[in-house]
Amino acid sequence: MKHLLFILGDELILHPAYKDYIFRTYEEKFKEINEIHIQTKSDKELPFLLEKLMQDYDFITIFASTQNYAIVAKILATLSDDNLILKEQNLVPDKALYTHNSFACEFENSKVNLLKIDIEETMPKLLGKIDLGYEYFCLFGIDEESALLLLETLTKSYKVSLKSSKILDNLTLLKVSDFHGGTLDGFLQSVSNLFAQKFFLGKDPLRFIVSKLMQKGLKISFAESCTGGLCASELSKISGISAIFEGSIVSYSNRLKHEWLGISESILENGGEYSERCVYFMLKGIFKTAKPDFALALSGVAEGEDKDIKAGNIYIGAMFKDGTYIQELLQLKGDRIFIQKQAVLAAFCLMMKLKPEIFI
Repeated sequence: MKHLLFILGDELILHPAYKDYIFRTYEEKFKEINEIHIQTKSDKELPFLLEKLMQDYDFITIFASTQNYAIVAKILATLSDDNLILKEQNLVPDKALYTHNSFACEFENSKVNLLKIDIEETMPKLLGKIDLGYEYFCLFGIDEESALLLLETLTKSYKVSLKSSKILDNLTLLKVSDFHGGTLDGFLQSVSNLFAQKFFLGKDPLRFIVSKLMQKGLKISFAESCTGGLCASELSKISGISAIFEGSIVSYSNRLKHEWLGISESILENGGEYSERCVYFMLKGIFKTAKPDFALALSGVAEGEDKDIKAGNIYIGAMFKDGTYIQELLQLKGDRIFIQKQAVLAAFCLMMKLKPEIFI
């Protein structure tokens, strides 16, 4: 299914946080952001543009500022040969499906959902039934090339198409589509049977991992250095996370690594903060403080070079309450933010390596 995210209005485009809010809301329904059209304001060409887009896309979701909403509503009513009526002080096509500040109408080749957006209000509900025709899943603990080779026969048997992206060295994200009349459910079941504990549904490994921790009531905490609290920040975005997360320690300086985590000064000397030994004692230190079921620790250089350690060299570790642990050295490339995000994801994935039976 071809779908389009359409943003109309200066104030929506110029507000970074609200624009991100739009993207998140859209992605929750469609599982991805496929194509985007951004327009600062309505103009005389807008009716012709919308008519053309409805020929090109199966579903269009229009996020319109309050100033532009009425204009778009009139255009959609005209294109659907419908009358406008007043609902909650909003103009709405008579035959449209409506809820507060949002309506959806069907055309011959397309469906359109128009939302009236006020940046001081909660986002209206997205409307309109959809059949996406695609699904996302991840394969963990196998490289991308080997995974695609093993999946080749299945894609032909079920008449589906496959796209992939290597998220980490041992983590591949895949999108399967059945545009040719294939069977998604049968394909996914066969993939699950083939890869057993290497397969899980969805496109967000971190949220999948955290959902398993929440299901089993397993608490987690972090000792972070180079990622500056990003592990905790990612958790804070998830509703109900306080049930398994009480807090963590961010210690950039060696002084706080020593005073808060109990790491001896001899370990921290001469660049020792960037080492497996340091990460091990960071894990031990956070266990003494927070007493979680799982602990993660990260230390390294996200940008520039420090004490002969190059940017992207990040030591990560995971430990379970029974004392078992696992560590890795990442050698990442990119800017500071990309390296930090990759390191956080890799650290979370260490838990699946350490205790696969808990997660898959």
